[in-house]
Amino acid sequence: MEHEEKADEMEHDAEDMEEQSERVGDHIDETRRDWESKEQDQSVPGAQPDPEDGEESASEEDES
Repeated sequence: MEHEEKADEMEHDAEDMEEQSERVGDHIDETRRDWESKEQDQSVPGAQPDPEDGEESASEEDES
């Protein structure tokens, strides 16, 4: 009987973790969409990448 109770408890814990995982995934998706929309908005300071950084990274990759 003790094993069945432990199995039930573990199953309940697994269901709770799955629900929490889904909520976290939804939050990540929402945050990603929000950030992507801010990257497109020129009025949001700091959301657009620095053009100099992009050029610098590209030239560093060419040297590798």
